Amino acid sequence: MTKTVAIIYYNRYCYSSILAEHIGKGVEKQGANAVTYDIAHAGNSMISLNEADAIIFGSPTYFGSVAAEVKGFMDATVDIWNNKQWNNKVAAGFTHSSALSGDKLATLMTMFVFAAQHGMIWAGLDLRSCEKVKDYGLELNQPGSWIGLMAQSPKDGEKKPSDLETAEYFGTRIAKVTQKVGYYE
Repeated sequence: MTKTVAIIYYNRYCYSSILAEHIGKGVEKQGANAVTYDIAHAGNSMISLNEADAIIFGSPTYFGSVAAEVKGFMDATVDIWNNKQWNNKVAAGFTHSSALSGDKLATLMTMFVFAAQHGMIWAGLDLRSCEKVKDYGLELNQPGSWIGLMAQSPKDGEKKPSDLETAEYFGTRIAKVTQKVGYYE
């Protein structure tokens, strides 16, 4: 049975959508279905999120936390929480900021706590900082994050190829974890 990985993110200046696209490529490379949603349209996607085997949350880091729109989405899941609809689903997260550090860890921790409160199974990134991986041309995970995907937002539209390759690898990893863990009600 083919697994479905939903990627829901907030996108103000389009880098979240670019990362989500590359994560989705990695998911599909592993043989799972990737479905992406912008949080602006989250109300229409809640049923699909409930049916997904895994959910990857994405937000830019603003002032050391998730964007207000992401927090609003989280707060709107109280009925899902009450009914344990995401219990035992695989969860993961990604973020980016213009600064190399930008306090991105705090953003990923917010997503992690949110997923834990929903009873989800968190999957992080399994790469050492600047690790060379077969089939990828660049050193991946340059920020050195294990809890989730961190990337540096491009300045002047310049994308960081290592971040994009890390995003694809991350999608492949989450799909693999989802296929191994499965979903148990």
